[in-house]
Amino acid sequence: MDKIKNKYMYMLFMVSLAMASCNDIVTYDDNYDDGMTSTGIPVINAIYDSEDTECTTPLDNAVFEQMIIITGNNLAQVKKIMFNDVEVKLSEVYATREKAFMPVPRQIPENVTNKITYETEFGTTTFDFTVNIPEVKVDGLYYEFCQPGDTVQIVGDYFDLYGFGGETETSTIKMNGQDLKVDSISEGYLSVVIPEDAQPNSVIDINYEGVNGNVHRQISYMNTDGLVWNKDFVKNYSYPEKVSYVEGNVEDGEPDYYINLRGDFSAWGWVDIIKSKINISSQVAASPNDYLLKFDVFSAENTPFYNSGDAGYRFVFNTNGDNSYAWNPSSVTSFGTYGKWCTVSLDLVSVATKTQPLTEGETNFELVIHPNSNWTVDHGFANFRIEKKLP
Repeated sequence: MDKIKNKYMYMLFMVSLAMASCNDIVTYDDNYDDGMTSTGIPVINAIYDSEDTECTTPLDNAVFEQMIIITGNNLAQVKKIMFNDVEVKLSEVYATREKAFMPVPRQIPENVTNKITYETEFGTTTFDFTVNIPEVKVDGLYYEFCQPGDTVQIVGDYFDLYGFGGETETSTIKMNGQDLKVDSISEGYLSVVIPEDAQPNSVIDINYEGVNGNVHRQISYMNTDGLVWNKDFVKNYSYPEKVSYVEGNVEDGEPDYYINLRGDFSAWGWVDIIKSKINISSQVAASPNDYLLKFDVFSAENTPFYNSGDAGYRFVFNTNGDNSYAWNPSSVTSFGTYGKWCTVSLDLVSVATKTQPLTEGETNFELVIHPNSNWTVDHGFANFRIEKKLP
């Protein structure tokens, strides 16, 4: 939260500098008006995003933590500002007579009025405005094949707003009917302890009271039913140079077995890491949009995944090399796991049906390394599986 506060303070500081730079320099004038006082009841004319510095596109709604500009008159000398019934911290507000800058508070209101209440020393006004209240975002377990007894993160957003964990807990997290211990909680993750007696192919159930009533979400844990390759196949496969089978140390957080790539790979080379026939069920073939391709991955600390464009690692389904998908987890921001294992989920329809539809029965499935520059790697892959999306 200190990081968020510092961000707001920096933005407000920059706003004040910008506003100061727009004013003419005054040497001496008894009648000089610095615009920091009000003379009557506040008036709100419109609201804009803070990046809309010309105030050209008014807003009628915003999201949590969005920086906005309120324009009008008599907006200085603020005593209180509320979105619905949630107050803005005055330390995060910069207000002049005609403009006020602030973030939308990151808090669920108890009473949704869809109004801003603006109070100064001279009075109060309200203005119709909607704050888009998010539901909890649940991406899944950071590492779905963690061992029973391990502490693992449920990754997503807004966990801290909906009563997970603590003395005021109002939401529940269960595995096979058993409450999971919440170890820690933040905005972007919820750490839980997997029960010592947890079994593969279990489901974690999350229930909370959302804005529009009860919400139920589910997360997979250690789905072995969906594996496309069993241990015997991975162990006995004939791998190319610099690719090997490894028996993992589960006590150290590794999978039971995995494929390790270690060494230098030349630019624009095409190396089949593993290639085989896999079986596509009639359900998957009929509705690939309802399924995910999942796998677990690690990168050593000094060899993260680089922004490989339309190259890097590629998945190939069916028999057509053009029907391939470039997995580039660093296309937006740099991605590396620093030697830890994590789960990756990709929409199956995007990965497997670029130029050809999936068909029932046997099909080729291939993992390739195809870098667009010379690349030194120490990466691991495990537990390739096709899973149905959970609600």
